[in-house]
Amino acid sequence: MKARPSGQSLVLALAGIAAAVAVSIITVQLIGRDAAPRPAQATAQAPAEPTEESLPPSLDCAFHDFMRTRAVVSFYFDVDLSTPDQPRFYERAIVTGDGKRTNFTGNDRPAWGYALDADGKPTITSQDGANRIVLYGLKLGAAGTWPLEAGIRSNEYRNLGGECRQTNLTQGKL
Repeated sequence: MKARPSGQSLVLALAGIAAAVAVSIITVQLIGRDAAPRPAQATAQAPAEPTEESLPPSLDCAFHDFMRTRAVVSFYFDVDLSTPDQPRFYERAIVTGDGKRTNFTGNDRPAWGYALDADGKPTITSQDGANRIVLYGLKLGAAGTWPLEAGIRSNEYRNLGGECRQTNLTQGKL
């Protein structure tokens, strides 16, 4: 006499078949993915980040509101140190608190003058004299990147505090 399979054994058999089919499909997918032609990989390495010593002389400053919660204005300068006693600061860009960015290139870059203020602090002044940035702790002649405190004196931006980052302010040209 032959025994008929019970309902439970039939369910187990069907589950085993479903599992085998699922494993087969996954295996075919993985093998197919590995066998698919791949795009040629670039053999060239990504360019290395420039070393700090190779960065051009620059000064980047951000001035914030009185609560120090948001930037009101940021200035970016290229610095020409061909005459170390009178460096020239060429404005590269200005970004206002609302995100508006104005870039300057080539001969269109405004040149800011450098001098010591009445208190002997290094100061750069816009061409029209409307904006003055006092640089507390400026290190002319210093290689590397250095943070320093700054303050802007301006009718437009008022008297705001801020920070600058000087990079490679050593002898050289732009």
